[in-house]
Amino acid sequence: MTSPVVEWQWNEGFVGTDIQMVTQDTYEGLIASGSAIRLNTLNFDVQSHIMSFLPPADLSALMRTCQQFVDIALLPLCACSKTPLKTAEQILSFLRFLRLDRPSTSRASFIKELNFRLEEYRAPLSKASYFNLHDADPATCYAVPETHTFMDEQLLRATRNGALEAFLSILQHCTNIQRIQVDKWFEDVPMAPLYRAIAALSKLEDLRMPMLPRSQWGTDVHLAQLPLRKLVLRPGRWFEIPEMLTALQPLAETLNELDVPVCQWVAPGMAFPHVRKLGIEFPASKDVVNALVRTFPHLTHLFLRGTRNFHLCHTHSSRQDEDRLREYSQYQWHSLTGSWPPLITVGAETPCALYTLGLPFHVSRMSVTSSAGDPAGDMLSTILTDAHPTCLEMRVTQVHYKYEPRPPRFSGLEPGDATASLQRFVLTMEGDGIPDYAKVSVLLIDELQRSLASLSVTHVLLKYSIDHFRASRHYTRKVVRTICAEAPTRATALAQAVPSLRWIGVYVRVKAGPTWLYCWEVSRLTERAQGFVLSPPPSVRLKEMGEDEGWDVLAAEEMDELARAD
Repeated sequence: MTSPVVEWQWNEGFVGTDIQMVTQDTYEGLIASGSAIRLNTLNFDVQSHIMSFLPPADLSALMRTCQQFVDIALLPLCACSKTPLKTAEQILSFLRFLRLDRPSTSRASFIKELNFRLEEYRAPLSKASYFNLHDADPATCYAVPETHTFMDEQLLRATRNGALEAFLSILQHCTNIQRIQVDKWFEDVPMAPLYRAIAALSKLEDLRMPMLPRSQWGTDVHLAQLPLRKLVLRPGRWFEIPEMLTALQPLAETLNELDVPVCQWVAPGMAFPHVRKLGIEFPASKDVVNALVRTFPHLTHLFLRGTRNFHLCHTHSSRQDEDRLREYSQYQWHSLTGSWPPLITVGAETPCALYTLGLPFHVSRMSVTSSAGDPAGDMLSTILTDAHPTCLEMRVTQVHYKYEPRPPRFSGLEPGDATASLQRFVLTMEGDGIPDYAKVSVLLIDELQRSLASLSVTHVLLKYSIDHFRASRHYTRKVVRTICAEAPTRATALAQAVPSLRWIGVYVRVKAGPTWLYCWEVSRLTERAQGFVLSPPPSVRLKEMGEDEGWDVLAAEEMDELARAD
C-alpha cells in the first residue's frame, strides 16, 4: 500500500513533488548495509532513531512508500523543522504538511522548533553552486531578468504577505513549540502580531527575534509571562528601551541566556542570578562595574556592544572621559573581589568597552572588534594586560573598504607581559563579497604574520565572514572561489612566518550560505648542517586535515565557540 503524498519535502527548500520514489526493499538494504538485519525486525523506537539520521528528502520519500514508514518517519521528519524556512514556497509547503485543516491527523503538536528567515533575495546554499557555475559576463552582473519578482512590486508584496499570514497561522497552531528563531523580518511590516502569537506559546523556552519598536513595547509585549530560558532580541531601527530589564524581571528565575539591545540601561531592582551568557549594550556610566556585577552575578560569557554617543575616543575629550571611567571601574573592582570568578569568555564590539571595564582577572577567551575609527592599537595591549587571555579573536569589520593610510590593526601584539599568555588566535574578517574584500583581507593577513612572528602562538584560524553582495551574485562567488583557492598559499606563508605555529585553519563562511574549513597540521624538520655551515632554518611541512578533524581540533583547543559565532 502506498501512502498519500507528503507535502513537506526538502530539495534546497520545502518545495517540489518530484522526489524519486524508493521501495521498502531499497531502504532495508541501505539500513542493513550487507548484513541480515532488516528494519521491520526492530521495535518502533529503534526504527525511528535510525530514520532520524536521514535527511528530510529521504524521510519524505520513505513516507510515500507504505503506511508503516508514515508512522515511523513522522516524528523524525517533524524534528527537521529547525531547518530555516527562507522562502514563501517553503512556508506554504510546511503549512500544508501540518494538515491544520484535518484536526484528527494534524501534525502541529509534534513541532518543537521553528527557524524563520524570510528573504526577498535568495542566496545559493550548496558549496557546489559556488564552484561549478561559469563566470557570468561582467557586463550583465547588474542586470535584472524581466521575470524577476522585483520588477512587480504588487506580486512581491502579495507573495510576502501570504507567507507572513501562513507563518502566523503556523505559530497559532504549533502550541508545543519550545524554540523559535526569527532571523529576518521586514522593517515595513508590523511586528506586533508576531509578538502576540509568540506570547501565547506557553511552552516556549528559547526565543530569538528582532526587537519590537519602543512605542509598542509596553502594551503589546507579554514575553515575561513565558518560561523562557534563553531570550535574544536583535536590534532594529528602534532599540532604545532603557527600562527593558525591569520589564523582564519576571524572567529572573528562569533565564540563563540573555541578549538584548538595551541602550544606556537602567539597572533593575532585582538581580538575574541564573543568567550565564549575557549580551548587552555597554552601560557608559561611572558605576558600570557595580551595575553589571550586581545585576548578573554569575556570568560565564559576556559580550558588550557600543553605544552611539560613546566610544568616540579618537577625539581628545572622549578619550579623557574613557580614562576617567576606567579609573572608576578599577576602584569598584577593589570592593568586588571574587566577583565573576567563572567568567571564561568576554567580547566587545569596540575595544573602548573592554578598556573602560578594566577586568582585573584572567579570562580564557576574548574577542575584540575594531572598525576604521577605533583606536585598537593603543588600547589592545592594555586590554590584554588586564585579562591575559589564552585565546584572542580580533574581528575586523568593513574589510571591503580600503583606507589610505591604512590603520594598523595589530600594533598591540608585541612581545611582553600583555601577550605572554596568548597561545591561540582567531582573525575574523567581515565584509561584503566584492573584489576589494579579497584584496584587503590579504593585507590584513600579511600584517598579522609580522605581528605574530615574535609570539608563541600555536594555533591560528583565519575566518572569512562574507556577506552577499546582492547587486551581483557573481562577485560573491568569485570572492569565495578566490579565497578557497588561495587557502593553502596563505597557510604556508603563515607557517613560514610564525615559527611557533603547530596548526592553521582557514574558515570560509558565507552568511546564510555554505561554509568551508581548510586546515593543516604544521611540522618542522631541521636539516643537519654540513661542515662549518650555520644550521639552516627548519623546513615547514603542512599535513592537510579533513573538516571533521579540524573541528575536533578547534573544540579541543576551545576555539570552536569563537569560530562558530556570527
